[in-house]
Amino acid sequence: MLTIQGVEAGYEESMVIRDMNIEVKQDQVICVMGRNGVGKTTLLKTIIGILQPQKGDIYYNSEDITRIRPSQRAQKGIGYVPQGREIFPKLSVYENLLLGLEAGNETKIDKKVYEYFPILKDFAKRNGGDLSGGQQQQLAIARALVSNPSFLLLDEPTEGIQPNIVQEIQDVIVDIKNSSHTSMILVEQNLDFVKSVADYLYVIDHGSIVYENSIDQVDDEAVYRYLSV
Repeated sequence: MLTIQGVEAGYEESMVIRDMNIEVKQDQVICVMGRNGVGKTTLLKTIIGILQPQKGDIYYNSEDITRIRPSQRAQKGIGYVPQGREIFPKLSVYENLLLGLEAGNETKIDKKVYEYFPILKDFAKRNGGDLSGGQQQQLAIARALVSNPSFLLLDEPTEGIQPNIVQEIQDVIVDIKNSSHTSMILVEQNLDFVKSVADYLYVIDHGSIVYENSIDQVDDEAVYRYLSV
């Protein structure tokens, strides 16, 4: 479904990811782990088109999307939940969700989104900035889901979130994968969370893949060695 071939990307003259090769199949959840600053967020920004790769190619459903704009990628079904949520704090919850609709081809908010995160319906008129951190993360995920993406990029969805909402997000990811046939790339630091939702794991260090394996074959000690400072 998504193929990344030999991608190198970064900022100005500084290359952050190097010779990146990743493949995500239909209905598959891939997790990318690594210490802070090793290139995880840069990878997602390159996939969604915020950054242009210096080398390599990105294919989505066999189509070369390497040079097209982020808005075009969204129209093709790629959703993005950035690190730090990046909701619009002065807009209401409902208005934030409407902006998510503009990214795709949907014209109304699917009731399934409110089934995933009921609090967002209750707080529809409340400004996004007035929500708790966990509720803002739910809003960020919901904003990506309203466009009905076939592929979802999630950057640190559990970072700084209270345990009960982490569990809700875990349940939503599993349900989306199983019922909506949505593939995902998930950047995450919590290995237990990763093992509960993902099918395959990549570990990045210094911008390159240093470990990969299917989730049921993951060597926890090897992963923790790469995650340690």
